[in-house]
Amino acid sequence: MTDDDGPEMGADGREPSVDGPATSAGEQAGPLGDLAASVEERRAATEADGAERGSDAAFDDLFDREDVPEIDGERLWERLEADEPDEPTPPDDRDVREIEKATYCHQCEHFADPPAVACTREGTDILELTDRDRFRVVDCPVVLEDERLEERY
Repeated sequence: MTDDDGPEMGADGREPSVDGPATSAGEQAGPLGDLAASVEERRAATEADGAERGSDAAFDDLFDREDVPEIDGERLWERLEADEPDEPTPPDDRDVREIEKATYCHQCEHFADPPAVACTREGTDILELTDRDRFRVVDCPVVLEDERLEERY
């Protein structure tokens, strides 16, 4: 055979392996033969283990199956549309401010311990996190006092 004829074929009509010819029982000869053999052993052991326990047994052990009733989509949308908002809107007579949380709340003795995000001062509420650096608060005397002092000077 010449170089132009392409790779030389083995006795079974296939190209020889890059790692070298196969030896007995699926072992590979060559520089990566030991690695290929250990991977093949692990693959065979995993497949045998899965066949013994059933292919989905390990997966099924991770979860509890429960029967749930069918969800009526129309009824669900009706309930969602009829629900009142979780957070009541503050009355008009309350003083709502948007403040930097690091400047006020995180420095304040009335700020609740994590993981809660709340003000423990009576009459003062944190309504929402408006962005990652700001809270919307209601009737905070610390904020009102700072604003009053700024107006003086």
